[in-house]
Amino acid sequence: MIFKVGFSKDRHNLITGNFILLGGIKIPSNSKVEAYSNGDVLFHSLAEAIFGSLGEEDLGQNYNSKNMSKNFESIIMVQDAMKILEEREYQISNVDILIELDSPNLTTFKSSIKKNLSQILKINLDQISIKATTTEGNFKNIITSYCNILIYKSEEKNNEKN
Repeated sequence: MIFKVGFSKDRHNLITGNFILLGGIKIPSNSKVEAYSNGDVLFHSLAEAIFGSLGEEDLGQNYNSKNMSKNFESIIMVQDAMKILEEREYQISNVDILIELDSPNLTTFKSSIKKNLSQILKINLDQISIKATTTEGNFKNIITSYCNILIYKSEEKNNEKN
């Protein structure tokens, strides 16, 4: 088996708004994410972790104002990463995600996020961990997503020499 690990962190400022997107789930809030895309920091860190595990460039190389329209859907990045992962015949072993956010509390949303990711990534729920923590009030206007991913594939058999 060939194993590869990817890790990424994505951080954005929060500004006045009425919801935050996390893993494609709309979460009511007094804030929104300030971003060029639709601001789904979970999708940002997930996509970049997948790209990293595959030895690809970071998000800024391909998803920027030169080649993406304002407010583009962040899931596009995850879909693009998954396409490369599948083309190279890798599978996801597990995904571990930590969201750092002071407010709102994410406890009631973690299950919905996990279910959505399970469908998008085509993996089981027990292969996904969604955790949430706060900054203890130190950074109230920031949201951060950390993502660690383990991917694998069977080794290709080399031609045996006689």
